[in-house]
Amino acid sequence: MPDVTRKILWSVLTAGTALATFSAVPARADDPSADLMARGEYIATAGDCVACHTAPGGKPFAGGLKITTPMGDVVTTNITPDPDHGIGKYTEEDFEKSLRHGIRRDGSRLYPAMPYVSYSGMTDGDVKALYTWFMHGVKPVAETPPVTSLNFPANLRITMGLWNMVATSETPETGDSATFDKLRRGKYLARALEHCGTCHTPRNIMLSEKEDSYLAGASLLGWYAPNITSSKTGGIGNWSEDNLVEYLKTGHVAGLSQAAGPMGEAVEHSTSHLTDDDLHALAAYILQVPAMTDEAEHSPREQFGKPLEEADVRSGELTRIDKLDQMDGAQIYDANCAACHGGNGAGTADHYAPSLFHNSVVGSARPDDLIMAVLNGVDRNAGGVHVHMPAFNQTSDVERLSNAEIASVVNYVTTTFGSGDHGVTAEQVEKMGKELPKTP
Repeated sequence: MPDVTRKILWSVLTAGTALATFSAVPARADDPSADLMARGEYIATAGDCVACHTAPGGKPFAGGLKITTPMGDVVTTNITPDPDHGIGKYTEEDFEKSLRHGIRRDGSRLYPAMPYVSYSGMTDGDVKALYTWFMHGVKPVAETPPVTSLNFPANLRITMGLWNMVATSETPETGDSATFDKLRRGKYLARALEHCGTCHTPRNIMLSEKEDSYLAGASLLGWYAPNITSSKTGGIGNWSEDNLVEYLKTGHVAGLSQAAGPMGEAVEHSTSHLTDDDLHALAAYILQVPAMTDEAEHSPREQFGKPLEEADVRSGELTRIDKLDQMDGAQIYDANCAACHGGNGAGTADHYAPSLFHNSVVGSARPDDLIMAVLNGVDRNAGGVHVHMPAFNQTSDVERLSNAEIASVVNYVTTTFGSGDHGVTAEQVEKMGKELPKTP
């Protein structure tokens, strides 16, 4: 799949799914029932609505998240109920057309950055609840974000109508989604509300998800959303339902994996807020998705590696900060990583700093996520725990490593604790460091 294709899609994925603090609109006599409002807010959480429509430091749902792509900037819109700057003039029918069909109130087409092909599977009742909550539970914000500006031919929104003809959309579910049995509820959550396939399913040249490769893994602006099918080698077929529930609730499962980047945000602001019943339904459905082989993964990612059992031969000689000799990967690891992850890579006893062996990120055949974690760090609040790993990029407040140093330490970590030396280069790190979402 072309890089440009992946980058255009990232506008719906990059912030993962941030859920901000909402300020309620003052109550009115015609306010809807508390049950409908609560349901709408829960649907908004599961549906990741805030992910793209709140810029870092911005007001909830006021838009302004800018994603820079080779074809221009995609800037998310204000979807608060402000009548002039947001969606305050939208009727429920207008809202439904936008949400499930990608058609704005003025009749123009939305870009596929908005996952309406997934939201198209939502029930009428959930669409109503979501609309009700947006109109009555979200504070209006009188701000208009910059206009999206893409290069030709992407600037012609009419072309999205042609795209819709070839894209695969979910079929709307019927009935009350709260009464679905476990697997049907899990499918509804995975394919419609949480839209897992938006990140984890590869796409064809037309940007449409490859339905025959559902959840088989895909690259997304530096990060790699891995294969999460039931494959025991390329996917998560060795995970139990409880393992996956724990991961979705906390972002961490000792001896398996931990969430960072967009998935860390998704856990923090979406899946960690789901009910236990919904988490088990979602996990049960994902774990029965047909296994897809991965040409790069031939052994379970989480089974690579062991503790480093070498004597500590450090001399005790301090390294001068003005010493210009290039450190190798082992020295960079010792100086920047060993304090938390241990010289032997075992992490901390409480797993706050995870083990680097038996770790699906380090054991992956693709070093993408490890590179991005070193570049950008980890910052995740879930399960009552704030997990933080500092970034080591050129804006770091801890240690600013060069692209060559990051490449060197990544190769050391994967060679020592994971799937081997992937030959990561400084040029590769530099390229991935540029593939980050930006704000206006």
